[in-house]
Amino acid sequence: MDVKNIFEIQRIRTILCEHPDLLSMFELLVIMSNERLNSYSSKEDTKKIILEENIDPDLSSDSEDDLLCEN
Repeated sequence: MDVKNIFEIQRIRTILCEHPDLLSMFELLVIMSNERLNSYSSKEDTKKIILEENIDPDLSSDSEDDLLCEN
């Protein structure tokens, strides 16, 4: 959310202080919107995850360690 939006929300809260019912509804709207934005953001983050290919290491017995042990 942009800083300008935060100031705007705070201004609306100040105006609605005289109307507790409307302020309550506005607060619920802000909470729901925030949850939806967070949910949307997390879905976008998971879509961008790229899985690396799982490659098994070569476990052949031709390594130097095996050759040294045989001598």
